[in-house]
Amino acid sequence: REIGKRTNRTFTLEFWRANFSLFKKLIRKVPWVPTLMNRGVQEGWTYFKQELLKAQELAVPMCQKMSRQGRRPAWRSKQLLEDLREKKRLCHLWKEGKASRGMFKEVVRLCRNKIREAKAQLELKLATSVKDNKKQFYKYIKKGRLMKAYPSLMSNCGGQVSTDQEKAEILNNFFGSVFTGNPSSHGCHVDGPQGGGQGEKVLCTVSEEKV
Repeated sequence: REIGKRTNRTFTLEFWRANFSLFKKLIRKVPWVPTLMNRGVQEGWTYFKQELLKAQELAVPMCQKMSRQGRRPAWRSKQLLEDLREKKRLCHLWKEGKASRGMFKEVVRLCRNKIREAKAQLELKLATSVKDNKKQFYKYIKKGRLMKAYPSLMSNCGGQVSTDQEKAEILNNFFGSVFTGNPSSHGCHVDGPQGGGQGEKVLCTVSEEKV
């Protein structure tokens, strides 16, 4: 079992803990010119890789690589993780009838408040140290963004428009009809939750109005 566990683990280089000054010293100690002078291209490349890997093993430590599912959020501390486990344990007890609902609701409320407080403290820390640690700040902002689905357009014939050129032509005709003197109306179908349930098709018309 121990051998199976070792083979399943994936290790990666931990560059943020690397000793680059030691790495430079080890690379400078290698006699590159006299060694590579009488070697071919393939032999020289093999020698270069061997010396580079030797210096890497001494200067750059290794760490176990974790999957995205195994990574916990930055705001989830060890104490907060224990509180969430306690909430989960109390939930099982409540379902089995061994704990009251009021006790479980109180623990849920406390955990919710602690999570909000931890997130607020993390955001404040990232905002105050944005000049020194821009990477973590923009990484946190990028995770919080949500992709919004834009409604699709339909032509007057009832077919759905897919290409950008067709969408541009429909929108151009639709908005251009405001400035033309043509009394005929131009329609533009939009799929989306507009004025009703989701998925309904709404016909937007623009026509000449007499004043």
